[in-house]
Amino acid sequence: MKKQLVSLFAATALLLSSALSASAGTAEPEQSAPAAKLATCSDPISNRYDVTKVPTVVDPDNMLRSFVHMDQVLPYSIIQTGSKARPFKRGKIVDLSTITYRFNGETRKFADLLNRSRTNGFLVIKDGKIVNEQYFNGNDSCTRFTSWSIAKSYVSTLVGIAVDEGKIKSIDDNITRYVPELKGSGYEKATIRDVLQMSSGVVWNEDYGDKKSDIWRMVQDVVFKQMPVKDFIQKLRGGELHTFNYKSPDSEVLAFLIENVYKKPLHEVLSDKLWKPLGMTSDAYLNQDLNHRDFAFSFINAPLRDLAKLGQLFMQDGEWRGEQIVSAKWVKEATTPVDADLQPNAAAPHFGFQYQWWVPEGAKFGQEFSAIGSYGQYVYVDKDAKVVIAKVSAYPVNSIYQDYEEITAFREIVKAVS
Repeated sequence: MKKQLVSLFAATALLLSSALSASAGTAEPEQSAPAAKLATCSDPISNRYDVTKVPTVVDPDNMLRSFVHMDQVLPYSIIQTGSKARPFKRGKIVDLSTITYRFNGETRKFADLLNRSRTNGFLVIKDGKIVNEQYFNGNDSCTRFTSWSIAKSYVSTLVGIAVDEGKIKSIDDNITRYVPELKGSGYEKATIRDVLQMSSGVVWNEDYGDKKSDIWRMVQDVVFKQMPVKDFIQKLRGGELHTFNYKSPDSEVLAFLIENVYKKPLHEVLSDKLWKPLGMTSDAYLNQDLNHRDFAFSFINAPLRDLAKLGQLFMQDGEWRGEQIVSAKWVKEATTPVDADLQPNAAAPHFGFQYQWWVPEGAKFGQEFSAIGSYGQYVYVDKDAKVVIAKVSAYPVNSIYQDYEEITAFREIVKAVS
């Protein structure tokens, strides 16, 4: 999310194609029919993919389609839901059409932000009930949206569950205690906590403007040369420990940890520990590399209501229908920046960071936080107000200032629904 940050796909697209249009036209969102009322979704997932589509995934002219059809681009695994869906109930619908907010000294309309950011879906949950739900561009409540780096927050939650279950003794253990394959790599001295905080010390440059950066090298090796992600990460070298530096490989390492302690691939753990217990409305899918290994830093594709359930779970201190899915202790710890370099405006402009969650400036720690993905994907939580906001978009510009504008607008929406 830190905004030289784009996904691996973004780098791939930039490398293979000519420069993206610097100022893509902002298409008027086409609002869909009212949200589906079905408790479950059965929209098919494509059984064919075409990796030659990779170069155009983040082309502004194609984003609106590709962001809801990643099953047609890369290999994937299925994150299975259980036999019984637990849909959100509907509350009293709140009209947000006239909401305004102040940003950069201007009064702006939320309706204009929805349009400018090319929103695909928008959902507000208050007290566990849907109070506003809108879909655009032909999408609906069963559409599976790619969530980009929101996936990181799902993966870090699995670490918390593994700690609660005793699969991980302590996050202050060295990561190599559980992932011995990383001995001799740049991760050898890093603790699990370091990796959760993206402070692993691994030398990494995620600057997409630098064709010699590590993220470009990762694209070359993993995508074009079909090197397994783990092989690439094993070759990374170490640097200064305990210092925040946003890097996608840290999220991949968390997946190695989860897969090793549960002895299952990531998509099966997501199914067992989150999709089935939370009663998701639909099977999701998780894109893979060309060696059919699950990605962890991105690419969970699911209906918006299901993406929002992670926020609702954290809003409820990890409890779901009488079952403690993840401990309240973990929820608070995961969303409370403690180190100086993780504080808002230290980790990034306007934002702090903890265990793969972002905390906006001015937030009450542990009470207001967000999962954020590139190009306008959000699962925002205000625990005091008991509000969860989920938004998926196809915004052509990847900007941390855009993210903060969205959070500013969300804060006004919280006031409106409260």
